[in-house]
Amino acid sequence: MAWPTVSSLSLAGLEQAKSAGAFLLYDQETKKAFFYAFNMPPLPAGKTYQLWAIVDKPVSAGTFEPDPGHKSRLLIRSIPPLESITKFAVSVEPQGGLPQPTGEIYLIGSL
Repeated sequence: MAWPTVSSLSLAGLEQAKSAGAFLLYDQETKKAFFYAFNMPPLPAGKTYQLWAIVDKPVSAGTFEPDPGHKSRLLIRSIPPLESITKFAVSVEPQGGLPQPTGEIYLIGSL
C-alpha cells in the first residue's frame, strides 16, 4: 500500500549506538510525523533522547526514552516543512530536553 503524501527516512546509529536505527514517516498533508527507534542504548539517569530536525539550525521535534525492549516511539505533532529539513538527528540531552543540542549524536539520517 502506498500513501502519496507520506515520505519515509531512515536514521543510522553512529559510534556509540552502532546497532541502533530508526525511521521517520512524515505526512505532508497533516504536517505530522511518526518516529520509531530500535536497539537504543540505555540512558544514564537524568538523561533523555531528543530528536532534531535540522533546518538552518536544529529544531527540537521532541524527547523520548526507550522501553525495556530498547524501542522508542514518538508522535510529532508539529514539524517544519520537509522541504526545509536537510537531516534528522538524535542526541542525548538532560531530562526534559534543551532548545539546542549539547550532547553526543547517536542517530543521523539525511534527506
